[in-house]
Amino acid sequence: ADVIRVYLPPDANTLLSVADHCLRSRNYVNVIVAGKQPAPQYLDMDAAIIHCTKGLGIWDWASNDRGHEPDVVMACAGDVPTLETLAAVSILREELPDLHVRLVNVVDLMALQPPSEHPHGISDAEFDALFTVDRPVIFAYHGYPWLIHRLIYRRRNHANIHVRGYLEEGTTTTPFDMTVRNKIDRFDLVMDVIDRVPQFGHRAAYLRQDMQERLIRQWH
Repeated sequence: ADVIRVYLPPDANTLLSVADHCLRSRNYVNVIVAGKQPAPQYLDMDAAIIHCTKGLGIWDWASNDRGHEPDVVMACAGDVPTLETLAAVSILREELPDLHVRLVNVVDLMALQPPSEHPHGISDAEFDALFTVDRPVIFAYHGYPWLIHRLIYRRRNHANIHVRGYLEEGTTTTPFDMTVRNKIDRFDLVMDVIDRVPQFGHRAAYLRQDMQERLIRQWH
């Protein structure tokens, strides 16, 4: 914790902000995980600097829970998981418009830890404010799911946090096929929400079936 920093910028501007910070640092091991393929740009430079300085935060432009308790929190860390999470949120907001969704993006992975464990860690109050204390959280992560659980196991809402991540599936293939093989694709994420927000279960039966059929088409 004294020397390790891990960053997962979701777009080019956050990558620039993170790289600038890391190149100015001394006596740290900075790990930056970023893709090399063209990708969407989510934040302008000013917003990217603020987001990276905080380490994580709600993307209000992708959320619709302002003034409401969210029905589900969609969290993401990493460029491809962020893309798939945003796509899942787009499907949910179109098909279930009265579902209150909060999207939380994580750039600084160590911010998930308590401050007693890492200097970049956020307090329990901050964690609860972002991820709630009792709502389901679907967390799409670039790496192994167990790592997220190890970082947050002391948090109050840990039992409701479901992490999707790398399952050591796939080989040289398309980025989207890799997400499908490791179940962090937009369709699996939508089904996770349907399964964990019971009040929408009966209304979302056709949506769930549609997601399953799209996955079948992807495999075949």
